Amino acid sequence: MNANMEAATTLTARDRFEQLIAFSHEIKQDGFQLATEAEYAEVLQNIEDHKYLTNEKIPFEISMDQALFSWYENVYHPMMQGIDQAGLVFAFPEATRAELFLWVTRHWHFLKLEQGREVSAEEAAYSYGNQFGSGLLAQLFNRVKAIAA
Repeated sequence: MNANMEAATTLTARDRFEQLIAFSHEIKQDGFQLATEAEYAEVLQNIEDHKYLTNEKIPFEISMDQALFSWYENVYHPMMQGIDQAGLVFAFPEATRAELFLWVTRHWHFLKLEQGREVSAEEAAYSYGNQFGSGLLAQLFNRVKAIAA
């Protein structure tokens, strides 16, 4: 095994993620922080899946750096806009923005399967807040959402 392959296999998911985003000022500015290695591994898999699906649609292969940029622009950023618009940081004050991203993304996937249609990131964020929010702020969030509907 060569030295590069050996070094790559000893890195944690968090280390691999940090290396990947080393030149991504947008993600760094967002303060992307997760609690567990499994969560970092899940985000890396999400980016790799995005790379695979993107490569299926085009006649050439994009790099992981290009996949990260595309994932940020087409997945992460729209989801974070939905999370911000839904006010989830107030309904889940103990969560980091990156954790909210993961939670809502999982929920989004199941909503699309359950409803058999495309679901917007904003719709997924509101649905997540309504279904899983707790505490006084979440109750207020749900009442405002009900009035607005």
